[in-house]
Amino acid sequence: MTDGRLRPLAGFAAYVFLLLSGILLAGGAHAAQQPQPNVLQMRTEDDREVTWNLTADTVTSQNDSKIIEAEGRVALRRGQDYLKADYIRYYSTTNWVYLKGNVEVHFGKDDIAAEEAEFDLRSRTGWMKNGRIFMGEPHAYFAGERIDKNWGDLYTFTNAKITVCDGDTPAWSLTAEEAVVEIDGYARLWRSNFQVKDSDVAYSPYFVMPAKRTRQSGFLMPQYGISSRDGFYYNQPYYWVLDETSDVTLNEYAMSERGFMHGVEYRSRPTTDQTTWLRLDWLYDNEVVDSDGDDPIDGSDGLVRTNHERYWLRGMFEQRLGDPRWRLKGDLDFVSDQNYLREFKRGLGGFSDSRDNLFSLFGRDINERDRYRTSQVMLTRDWDRVSVALGGRYDQDPELGNGNRSYSSDSLPQRLPEADVYLHRGALFEGLPLEVQASAQSVYFHRRNGTQGARHDVHPQVVLPVNGKYGSVISSVGLRQTVYDTERRESLPGDGGDSSGESRTLPDYNIAASTEVARVYRVESAPLTLTAENAGQSRWTGIRHALQPRVEYNNLPLLDQEDNPRYDGDDRIGARNELVYSITNVFTRKREVVRMKTNDEGVAEPDLGTDYLEFLRVKLQSGYDIREANRDDELDTYERRPVLDYRAEVQYFPVAWLAWHSISAWSPYTGDVTQHDHGLTLIDANRGQLTLGYNWRSSLAEYNRKRDYDINALYLRGEASVWGPWSVGGEYRVDIENGTDLERIFDIIYTHQCFKLIGRTTFDREEERYEVLVVLPGLSD
Repeated sequence: MTDGRLRPLAGFAAYVFLLLSGILLAGGAHAAQQPQPNVLQMRTEDDREVTWNLTADTVTSQNDSKIIEAEGRVALRRGQDYLKADYIRYYSTTNWVYLKGNVEVHFGKDDIAAEEAEFDLRSRTGWMKNGRIFMGEPHAYFAGERIDKNWGDLYTFTNAKITVCDGDTPAWSLTAEEAVVEIDGYARLWRSNFQVKDSDVAYSPYFVMPAKRTRQSGFLMPQYGISSRDGFYYNQPYYWVLDETSDVTLNEYAMSERGFMHGVEYRSRPTTDQTTWLRLDWLYDNEVVDSDGDDPIDGSDGLVRTNHERYWLRGMFEQRLGDPRWRLKGDLDFVSDQNYLREFKRGLGGFSDSRDNLFSLFGRDINERDRYRTSQVMLTRDWDRVSVALGGRYDQDPELGNGNRSYSSDSLPQRLPEADVYLHRGALFEGLPLEVQASAQSVYFHRRNGTQGARHDVHPQVVLPVNGKYGSVISSVGLRQTVYDTERRESLPGDGGDSSGESRTLPDYNIAASTEVARVYRVESAPLTLTAENAGQSRWTGIRHALQPRVEYNNLPLLDQEDNPRYDGDDRIGARNELVYSITNVFTRKREVVRMKTNDEGVAEPDLGTDYLEFLRVKLQSGYDIREANRDDELDTYERRPVLDYRAEVQYFPVAWLAWHSISAWSPYTGDVTQHDHGLTLIDANRGQLTLGYNWRSSLAEYNRKRDYDINALYLRGEASVWGPWSVGGEYRVDIENGTDLERIFDIIYTHQCFKLIGRTTFDREEERYEVLVVLPGLSD
């Protein structure tokens, strides 16, 4: 009897029954109502003793426990690994186990299901009939009529089927008569078919796909589409892992109207503070621009492009030199012509892609597409209060050559060498409230044309901070001393003066006073009930309103600097005599939240937590320009307007799904609004995100600011779920003032558990572009 229940019997029948039961128990048979644990001891291949725990409804041992059979809810466990089946037979002499009926096996991160299976528990090798393996990393299913698990993580399949899709009828799959799969390696398929909904679409005699949990070499998803400027294009990247810390991406970019572009990208990051990123793209362009009117980028800038050879070399690196306080960093940015970055701004290797990569890796930006390209190298060292930087910088003018001005006319100053020293703010003498900070710079400016020489600049400042019960006042006095060591005087048009200046002494003064007054307001609401059902419920219990007035005065005297050399903006420092005052309102809410917290016994129980959020900030600002109030020149053209525009800034974050920022300015003289910058963002975890922004500037003709046209632009960007797996996204920017669209990007997105299909349409002033992107997890990530 295996159910453990004895029914009343009479006389001799009862005696026989009890006798037979005693014999069975003595012979080793064991029966129980609930699964009972049995300990199986065995030695591994490296001669370690391990323990497996066996539970089942019925466990029977034979041949002096050399064979153990178990039926009903059978489970064999060791740590996180387990084998389950309706029936298990275990051979203790060989450590082999046979499983039949609803077989489930979990080894490491892989889950196996089969009708029948057999495993060597020492080496974890074996075979499965009508088996299916789920590999958690990557998310992939591998099935076959027969699966052999070889030593290590190598599987062989007969009549295999591979997919990353859930469900019995996957959206896409690969079938093969034979397959070999190596975990953290590749799946190799012979005589395979690509299937959509179990229907054959494409045949391949041999196919390889990654089956790795870590970085892997292989082809990445291509980018392809149609452009009104480039024609049909296809960009195929290949990712090559060099070692654990470095890799290379190679890509071939074919454009029917332009030719082939070749790209190579190198990345290395052995530690978080040692990083290198370099990329070169090169194209022999079939198209040239012989006249300005034919220029698809800007037909009125007076520039052409006669070069076929086009390229962009860029990169950054950071390296510590032994002592982590010594660091070497550099930037590289060199382009073939003025149009390259504006033509190739999208896609793999485009301007936006490279800019995002560099900023995410180094936290530094590169110049905008229409600016000079800057390459530099810098060696830095930090002490407690002193930092030193030594380096050099080269600025390239992409408008030189290629049918435009000759390279011999280059007048950009190159900073080589350059030395900077910074004394960080700190006490001047112990016991005195005075503090001191300073900066010093020495640069030699090389130029092919124009004034050439060195500039030495020292700028110490003495700071007096006064902090009291009712606020703080911080004042500083500085003196900038500049000395020019001019080697060649050759003023260029627009420089002004004759570059005969040899020195400059410029004092500066600043004082800022601020304080804060605050009050807390209680918010009355029903108290929260501490129950598990109320987890996540919250209520506001208070609002703190802080008022922060601030007044700041800046003074830089008017100094004639027109005869000094003009290398950069630091050679012409404008006068200031200005008072700026503002008042900021900060609103912070206090909230109670019901949350689940684990107690000392490891049991989750409801608990009351408190958090704070600054949900509203309103700043009002204006000022008074004393220099403007005393101005005597050009009064017939520009009347005095010393009062600065009234300016309001608002930041509002009331809930997690809404954010609003706004800046507006108003002129007290014209009574008109002079600036609008507004942005509203709506966020829904299930439906998507939408951002709407508006920028506007009025045309001004004032003493210290001048623009002859209005700026009036609107932008909209976001992504939103439409229905089921369908969503739409994109970006729209329009110049309302001129009635022209700056950029239109529209995406139609279909998202499935095992693939994503994106159709993208892009319109801007330079081209129309149509793209299709198919993402297959496991194949084209």
